[in-house]
Amino acid sequence: MASQWYCRLMGSEMGPYSSRQLLEMARSHQITPDDAVRKGPDGRWVQASRVKGLFEDPGASTIIMASLPPEVKQALESQQSSATHKAMPSEPAAVTWHYISDEGKVGPLEFEQLVAHGRQGLLKPKSRVWSSTSPKWCQASDIEGLVFAEG
Repeated sequence: MASQWYCRLMGSEMGPYSSRQLLEMARSHQITPDDAVRKGPDGRWVQASRVKGLFEDPGASTIIMASLPPEVKQALESQQSSATHKAMPSEPAAVTWHYISDEGKVGPLEFEQLVAHGRQGLLKPKSRVWSSTSPKWCQASDIEGLVFAEG
């Protein structure tokens, strides 16, 4: 059976995620080395930095928590070998936004769409919001330019 991972973001437990999903969340800064994660529904909470292979600094991984699938390990190895041969990106990536509603994760959205969701009452001031340029999830009320529905 594949590993199931859970993480704590802004005080809320989220998951389950596969090992591949957890790795993608780390790569896209949806979780940071300081966030709490656990393997399985009854696992012990640890800092994400302690999950071997989750973040690029191998010195930050002090215990082996994950048995990553072979294709994920291979992807990590190829990323590390190609890191020395990085090419200039041809065009900057567009900023995308995500938020967590009562129904689940919403996104990717452009900022204008995020503002529209706030005006429509879909996005609440206390909703957790993340952008592709943010290091962590934050509260929607902390994002400059968002407007929320009255009530």
